[in-house]
Amino acid sequence: MFWPFRRRPTPEPPERRAIDAAAIVRRARRLRFRVRPESVLQLAGAYHGARPGEGLTFAELRAYEPGDDVRHLDWNVTARQGRPFVRRYVEERSFVLWLVVDASASMRFGREGRTKADRAAQAAALLATAAVHNGDRVGLLIVSDRIELEVPAGGGVRHLAQVVRALVATPTTSRKTHLPAALPRLRRTSRRAMLVVLSDFPADEPIGAWRQASRRHDVVAVRIVDPLEEDLPDVGLLAVRDAEGEGRLTVDTHRPRRRRVYARRAEEHRQAFVRWCTSAAIDGHDMSTETEPLQTLMEVFERRAARRSRP
Repeated sequence: MFWPFRRRPTPEPPERRAIDAAAIVRRARRLRFRVRPESVLQLAGAYHGARPGEGLTFAELRAYEPGDDVRHLDWNVTARQGRPFVRRYVEERSFVLWLVVDASASMRFGREGRTKADRAAQAAALLATAAVHNGDRVGLLIVSDRIELEVPAGGGVRHLAQVVRALVATPTTSRKTHLPAALPRLRRTSRRAMLVVLSDFPADEPIGAWRQASRRHDVVAVRIVDPLEEDLPDVGLLAVRDAEGEGRLTVDTHRPRRRRVYARRAEEHRQAFVRWCTSAAIDGHDMSTETEPLQTLMEVFERRAARRSRP
C-alpha cells in the first residue's frame, strides 16, 4: 500500500557506511549551534515543570508544627512519644529522560535540512540539552525495526556531546520501522522515566505493549509530519516509491479525486494515531517539519504543565 507517498530515499548499502570523522564533528557543531542558550533556558523551565515527579525521599522525623501536612504524621512514633511527629520528605530531583528516535527510511522524507529525520534530531538535541541543564540524566535509543544504537542514560556536558554525535552520525542497517523494538530495553530501566518517542509512526502501533510501557513510564509520542504527506500537490505525473518497501507507482496529481483520496487517507492516519495514544494512555502530539522544533516542544510541555497544575 502506497501510504503515505514518499520521495525516493537515498540508496544505502546493507552494511554500515563509514562516515568521515570531520563531517561528524561539523554536523554535531551545527546541531549544537541551533540549541541556543536562551532557547535552552526557556525550554528547560517548561520541561522541568512538565516532567512527572519522581517521588519523595524521607529526610527527617520531627515534632509536628502548625501547617504541616497531617498525611505525613507518623502514628507509631506519635503513640510512643505522646505528642504528634511528622515525617518530612524532599522531592527527588534526579530524573531520567529516554529519547527514542526513529531512524527508518521513511524519516528521510522532506526538504533539504527539514526532513523528518532532521527535525527529530533537532528536537532530541533540544530535549537532551534541557534535561542536562536541569541536572537530569538522558538516554538515547535510535531505532528502525531494531535498536541501531543505544547511549545509556547519563548526565553532564560530555554525555550531552555524545548524545548529539549519535544523533548525527549513526547509520542504519534497516529501512523498516518497528518502534516496539525499543521496549525490551526500556523494561530493564529500574526507575520511572519519561519516554519521548520521535517518529512519523507510519504504521499502526500495538496497543498492549505500549500500554504496558505507559503504566511504568510517562510516555510522550511526537508524530513528525511533512505537509506534503497531508496534501498532494497538483504537479502532473508524479513517480513515487514506498520508502520502506519495493513498490513504485506513477500518480496523476492533476486528478482532483486522487488528491481528495490522498488527503482523506492522511486524515485517517492522523485519527488512528490519536486513537492509539488514547488507548495506550500515551500523551500524543504532532510536529510539522515546517515548524521549528522548539516551538512545538514548548507547546507540548506548557500543556503538560497546565494539566499537572489542575486540582
